Parts: sequence; structure tokens; C-alpha cells
Amino acid sequence: MARGLTSLIAAVSVLAAPAFSQAAERKMTAEELRDIARREMLWCENYVAETNDCDVITLVRLVPDGRLAETSTLLLQEDPRLQVFIGDHDRIDGDRLCSTIESARTAFAFTVEGQPAPTATAIGLRLLFMAQLAELDGKTLCQTFFRDDATGVVREEITVDGERRTDLESTYVLREGSERLNLRPQAPPDDASARIQI
Repeated sequence: MARGLTSLIAAVSVLAAPAFSQAAERKMTAEELRDIARREMLWCENYVAETNDCDVITLVRLVPDGRLAETSTLLLQEDPRLQVFIGDHDRIDGDRLCSTIESARTAFAFTVEGQPAPTATAIGLRLLFMAQLAELDGKTLCQTFFRDDATGVVREEITVDGERRTDLESTYVLREGSERLNLRPQAPPDDASARIQI
């Protein structure tokens, strides 16, 4: 999965990835990644079983040209409910997913309580995301995935222009598209300074 998208999102995430044991994992293959995309499964980033929620939920689809199209959803805050949707594409390179980061061409959409965000809010948020991604612009980001078949947890390793970037890495669980998952707000509800004014 992952993306430009999930990796883009990892760059702006405020929550740390949970610890992960590498004892029983195996490297996922390109064909396995394509099959998951054909099935249009959801990638739940930093899953918490007790609350059945994720930092980010990404739908990955296989498109006719062989690339993977991703749509990721984040919940920026709960009240009012402010969500961001990010669209991107990855190419398969060996057993890795790679993309060249172009924040100006990344598709962003924002909603407030399920309706399109006011224009000024959307422009401001887009500029904020682009600014936080500026250090990655023009660079090639690649992800390699490792799955623990006993737990189903998927760990990623990320390189940017060939250099490992552990600060961008996350863990995931995969779910069928029909399954319900919740999103954790990125801004804690009691942190007034982190709230976005609409």
C-alpha cells in the first residue's frame, strides 16, 4: 500500500508508531501487494484493537497502467469533524512501492461535518500540508513491507532517495473494504491550541 500517500501522511503524523516485533515476519512480494490492491483492502495505520481505530485509513486500488492508486483519510479534529482525503499513485519497483513526491500535484480534499470545507479553510490546510512535506518534494520515497502472518501486522521500511527514514515508518493492519474502522483525531479534543478554526 502505501504511498506516496501513507508515507506522505506519516511525514505529518503527530503520533508515534507502536513497537513491533520482527521475529516472525516475512517480506511481502509485488504480487501480494497487487492482489491486496485488486481486492481493494483497507490499510489501517497504527491500529489500536481496543478502540478499533487508526491514525489513517488508506484504500488502495490497482489501476490499468499497473500503478497503485491510493486514497487516504485522516480525521484532523472531532468537533467540528474535519477530515482530509489525500489521493496519490505509487509504482511497483521490484517488491517495493515507490513514488516521487510532488506535493503541488497531490490531490487534497477537506470536509467539515461531511460537507466540503470553506474555500479559505481548504486553501489554508493544503498550504499547511504542502509546507510540512516540503523536505520530501522531488525525492523518491520507497516502501518495503514485512508481514507477521501470526498477528497480521504489516511493518514498513522507508527510504528517501535511498536513505532509510525510520521516522516516517508505521505499522498497519489490513481489513476488507466492508469492515468498519474508526479514525483517531490527530488533534486531542482537550488541546485547544491544536484546534483548527473553521
